[in-house]
Amino acid sequence: MKSILLVFVLLFAALGPANVLSEKDIKTTSFNKKNQGSKAPKKVFIRSFKALFEVFEEASAKTSGSKNERADRTTFTSGTSTSLGVQISGVDVEDFQQMIDQAYSEFTKQLTSQGFEIMSAEEAASYEYFAEWVKVKGGASSDAQAAGYVMVTPQNFEYLVKGISKGGREKSGGGILDNTPKMSKELNDVFIADVNFVFPFVNLDANADTWTKSTSVKAVIDYRIEPLVDPTENKASLGGGPNLLTQVSFMSGLDIGNNPLFHAKVEPKKAVSFEGVFKDKKIKETTQAQTEMFSKTGYTQLVMTSGDQRTVASHFAECNRDLYVNAASGSMKDLTDVGITNFIQMTKD
Repeated sequence: MKSILLVFVLLFAALGPANVLSEKDIKTTSFNKKNQGSKAPKKVFIRSFKALFEVFEEASAKTSGSKNERADRTTFTSGTSTSLGVQISGVDVEDFQQMIDQAYSEFTKQLTSQGFEIMSAEEAASYEYFAEWVKVKGGASSDAQAAGYVMVTPQNFEYLVKGISKGGREKSGGGILDNTPKMSKELNDVFIADVNFVFPFVNLDANADTWTKSTSVKAVIDYRIEPLVDPTENKASLGGGPNLLTQVSFMSGLDIGNNPLFHAKVEPKKAVSFEGVFKDKKIKETTQAQTEMFSKTGYTQLVMTSGDQRTVASHFAECNRDLYVNAASGSMKDLTDVGITNFIQMTKD
């Protein structure tokens, strides 16, 4: 069988070059039991289509103050607290929106050109499975889905969620087990598509050194596409959020347990970094403890202190907008093109 990447080049060359991700960067899953791919209706319900772009990350470190009594003096060493917040600069929500709109338009065009019908959210909502779900209109950015990230969905896209929390976080309706196979079964075995992209831009490392009595936070700028992100890392104060996946996935049917009969998926094998997009590569803040000594006297001495020393640093990571957009939109195109090619092949086998 021809390689997936070669076939994708032959089928979709007219859509333009897509060289951000190479074949070695992409992992492909092809599972087709009982010939489900050709038995299922030529219909796709796009359950999710979104991109999450990291725009802010923060971390902090602390050491406690101390008091050392000696015969002739008392030494006070202050505690330290260093915080570092890094915000992206050079791109904005409008850029994110344009990228996801373009990716969705190409994705649906490729599916329909291969004879697949797109099931609307309104049609899906008529099935009993979605009786209490909420229909959401795409095109409105949200920073409530994961700490430090902005989520964008296509403007010409409506989708269903189990519910929306008071804080605005969408509920997918899934638990420990993936509910996609059951959902497909309830929708008469149509293909369920999930298309998601995650783009972090920075890693923070907080350190508290009790020996040197100092704290530091280091930021390493690393703009990349990630297969899996845990947004609770370094962002506890922002509220965390569920794990984020990058994938182009199609499922159909319900097998034994909660497994699908058909699963065509592509995802990054590992994080792929994009070099040269940001001006700075590293940012670091350090706070050193301050020490004061007071001589002993024959009477009680009252020492007034103002509390722990605290340094709060705020930084902006400046990027080249064109390079940022080209890296994200190019990798989104690569994954969707290969994902659809793999899907089309499997439905014809």
